Amino acid sequence: MRGWTLPEPRWEWEWTHAPVAELPPPERETPPRRAPAPAGVRTWGGAFTAEQYALLEVTPPGGHRLIGHGADITVSFRPGPHADADRIEFVQLARTVQNDEPYNKYTANDKETRTAESRMVPGDGAHIDQLPRVPSPWFAPATPGYRRRNAAGKWQATDASMHDTPTLSSGDIGTSAAEAHTGEWSQQFETAVVATAGAQKGTYYGSVRWGWRWPEPLARRDPELLKFEIVSAGVPSPTFLAAAKLWNDSLTSEGARPEPVPIAENRKVKAKSAQLWDDPVKRRTIAALPKGTPVQRIDVRPRSSVPSRSWFWAKVTVTGGPDAGRTGWLWLTDLS
Repeated sequence: MRGWTLPEPRWEWEWTHAPVAELPPPERETPPRRAPAPAGVRTWGGAFTAEQYALLEVTPPGGHRLIGHGADITVSFRPGPHADADRIEFVQLARTVQNDEPYNKYTANDKETRTAESRMVPGDGAHIDQLPRVPSPWFAPATPGYRRRNAAGKWQATDASMHDTPTLSSGDIGTSAAEAHTGEWSQQFETAVVATAGAQKGTYYGSVRWGWRWPEPLARRDPELLKFEIVSAGVPSPTFLAAAKLWNDSLTSEGARPEPVPIAENRKVKAKSAQLWDDPVKRRTIAALPKGTPVQRIDVRPRSSVPSRSWFWAKVTVTGGPDAGRTGWLWLTDLS
């Protein structure tokens, strides 16, 4: 992507082996709350900002015993000049570890437990962060954003924002977190933004990582926040996409088919010049893309065996170069 040379994140490794040297000093929630200064990261489609980000301490109602920890965060995303969407929403990957083991907090009944487990990446526990009974993958509470033209042809935009307060406790109001703490506790999240309506529907604008970690008791350290940082400037991590596919193939705990999470790929034009068309049938040329142009292949699933209906075509959003932001169709053979 033009102006954004980012290394491929070592997501699976870093998720289970958080680099301690890169972690900020612990921020304990004490009255009055102290929170780190706002942090922001840019992607091809806009900018993420952590407007507040601090550790939580969990105590039972009316009690003083510390039974758990968590992180409190407000994330906003401001769409940039290449975004073109009627609706921009958050979808989040979550992974919870308690005493060195993936932890499933959805245990209200057998249906919820089975649904949640079916959506977890095997051996890892990563999953789309949503209740087992809810068919929508979009994170809530959140305010969707947009960037689109009005009736007069002028661009209008509003930020998307979300607030999350994940917690992990001993599970017993009479047992302190310290007593239950026999191995590492952590909650780590990958928060992505995606166009869910409009010209770029199905296009990702990037993702960020955040969370907290409590090392093993022998380390004798307090819980600590993880660095708020970019995972991807476009399509989320491979682990995110693996969890998205599990979500798409699952049923809710009530037996309903959930709304799918978009599956996309970062690609480049490999042909010397590739024609970007508005439609596989009409084939009106939108742009001629030179070799090396970065694109995001969206809606990655063949829908027809008829060539003119998409089998040999790829729907893409251009994510770099002079035509960044354009969405159309390319011959699949023109892509890397």
